[in-house]
Amino acid sequence: MNEKPDPPHPGNRAFTRVDLLALMASSALLLFIVLPALGRVTGKTAVAQCAANLEQYDMALQIYGGENQDNLPSIGFPVPGAWAWDVPLGYTAWLTNTGVKWTSFYCPGTSGRFTEQDNWLWWNIYVPAGHRVLGYASTLPSIGSMDQTVGTYSFSTNINSTLNMQRVNLSGTNLPVIPASRVLVADATLTYGNGVPPPAGPALNAAKLTYDWVDNFITFNLKPGISAHLNGLIPLGGNVGMLDGHVEWRDFTNMLPRAGGVNGEAFFYW
Repeated sequence: MNEKPDPPHPGNRAFTRVDLLALMASSALLLFIVLPALGRVTGKTAVAQCAANLEQYDMALQIYGGENQDNLPSIGFPVPGAWAWDVPLGYTAWLTNTGVKWTSFYCPGTSGRFTEQDNWLWWNIYVPAGHRVLGYASTLPSIGSMDQTVGTYSFSTNINSTLNMQRVNLSGTNLPVIPASRVLVADATLTYGNGVPPPAGPALNAAKLTYDWVDNFITFNLKPGISAHLNGLIPLGGNVGMLDGHVEWRDFTNMLPRAGGVNGEAFFYW
């Protein structure tokens, strides 16, 4: 007697075309939801790595000050730089001798455009001229043939020569500035600005939306410069290492123009 075959089990049913299309649609929806979150995680990771870099940079300067009666080094001699991130070879040699790797002087927030090889070129391209180009700005005094108030630093009120509390002359008044609120090293948030100095007061907020933060200027390796930690076309903010040794995040809305190039083409904010 022939037995009837077992009916097909529902669990063994093959996927239909409709099932596959529904699965693909669900996968696409999940990617649509997850990818922005992954982007935010990546951005947060870059901010954290950047903060760690600045902590090392700041700590190296704290060590220098501790060995030199709280005095900070002067940079720009014998070869003055043209930007707030230009430093002489002797200065970087001292920094790396404290154990800081050269890669720590470049912000991961620009890695979407500048690779480690690009940063290596920044580190070495101006060695014959006697200085290096870092990925972070410093507020150390510049000496030599360049006047610190019109050269690497557009605003002398941002320069630090000591780790101690100092007074800053603002509009003819000497005001005390405590180390915990004083920036020593900062993320390179910069703009070309079309050669026009940033305005002061309320007009600055409007100007922040019109400056070029993404393609600041063409660099030596023919890649346009870019600010770190962008939120679309506008900087989200940047990390700053303070004079007392701690590092904190500063939103772009709270940043002011602090330094410029020799001809005023680009301006650094922190």
